[in-house]
Amino acid sequence: MNEYGIPEVFESEAVGRLKVIYQDIKFVLKIPVVNFIFRTLANYPEFLEIAWNQVRPNMLTVNMEEAAKHLRYPNISAQVPDLNWNNYDDRKIQQQIEAILTVFNYVNPKLLLIASAWEEALSDRPIVPKKKSNGFLAPGIIQGFPSIELVHIPHADPYMKDLLKDVAQAHHTYDVASDYRTLAKFPHFLGGIWPSLKIYIQGNEYQLLSAQLKSQSVQLIQREAPYPVHISKHQLKQIYEPSQIAGIMGLVAFFQSFLPGLIIEGEYMRRSLIRPH
Repeated sequence: MNEYGIPEVFESEAVGRLKVIYQDIKFVLKIPVVNFIFRTLANYPEFLEIAWNQVRPNMLTVNMEEAAKHLRYPNISAQVPDLNWNNYDDRKIQQQIEAILTVFNYVNPKLLLIASAWEEALSDRPIVPKKKSNGFLAPGIIQGFPSIELVHIPHADPYMKDLLKDVAQAHHTYDVASDYRTLAKFPHFLGGIWPSLKIYIQGNEYQLLSAQLKSQSVQLIQREAPYPVHISKHQLKQIYEPSQIAGIMGLVAFFQSFLPGLIIEGEYMRRSLIRPH
């Protein structure tokens, strides 16, 4: 378990049925990592299994792949600083960073659709299919995606520990997303981009884009999902105490509000690497 922030179950700690679910999540979402949203909800394993099995068929469809594309590249108008990465890292390291950003930029819109589906269902607005499936995607991790290694904040060096804590504070959270924990292995990059990104996060455009992405994700999942998502508070009452249900709903709502920012920040960082030097 994580001793720093929000309790979570890391992949190395998953056993039994949870380990199978984790493997299936990676297989279906086509990525080499189990993201923060699943690792925290794993503290409620019955909920995670039921909720995942309801969104799983949708996430295998062309419908949701196309829906995610509408969320993937937010229209950032800010001038991303040209930090001349060639002065920091060699090209091989830049390519590693680009590959990591590609993984998270690919999956974060899908995670937002999932969080919105769960939030809608738990708020008595279940996903009722309005369209048929446009086809299915072959599951399996996308070829070329790199392995993802997370830096655990308590084990980070003092510089990176302070930087990651600053990231958490800027997001008004108690913990740091997988994106940042992976990029922490590249202190020159993360340390170089974070000061300007932090300023951008505090601005009006960031807040507006975040709200737009959240709202758009709800519209997309309600309009495009070909399979129902109907997990409810009533269903959870048969499994959990009221305080636990409140914890589940709080986490789902948190991630629905948290993920739009990660999509924006991923795009900001992506642009910093494709600028001409």
